[in-house]
Amino acid sequence: MNLSVEIVDPFRTYELRHQVLRPGRPLAETTDNDTFASAITFGLTEGGDPRILATATVYPEKPPSSYAPLVLLAKTLRPWRLRAVATDERRRSEGLGKLVLDRIIDYITEEESALLWCNARITAQKFYAREGFLTYGPIFDVEHIGKHIVMYKTIARTQQS
Repeated sequence: MNLSVEIVDPFRTYELRHQVLRPGRPLAETTDNDTFASAITFGLTEGGDPRILATATVYPEKPPSSYAPLVLLAKTLRPWRLRAVATDERRRSEGLGKLVLDRIIDYITEEESALLWCNARITAQKFYAREGFLTYGPIFDVEHIGKHIVMYKTIARTQQS
């Protein structure tokens, strides 16, 4: 497998994200989620095939004030929010999502330590837990999408100057 994870135009990820994260919902629910000017979208491809097999988006964002322990962590660590994590259903359990997450972690910790947090779908909770994420707070429902839980991970800077 010749796999590559790169920063990509979010447009390239819409088909996969819509299929995995919002099936049966209007396409606008997928495309309208890219209104964050500072968002960086990563995509995993294989060989010379331009199709995105796994993706995730990250951007700097402080956790809401109601997430008290995360707010405290964000005072000493740069907070980043993880969103729109999706892997082609035919390629699940091959480690593709982990490769994208690892690339994001390398990216956000190039210059400083970070707090990476997300509203994780309950169906993805085991994936995040395997990657060292902790849970915070109760399970909550996101309309039309399903049950979620806040998850976070603190990550030390990866490169020294």
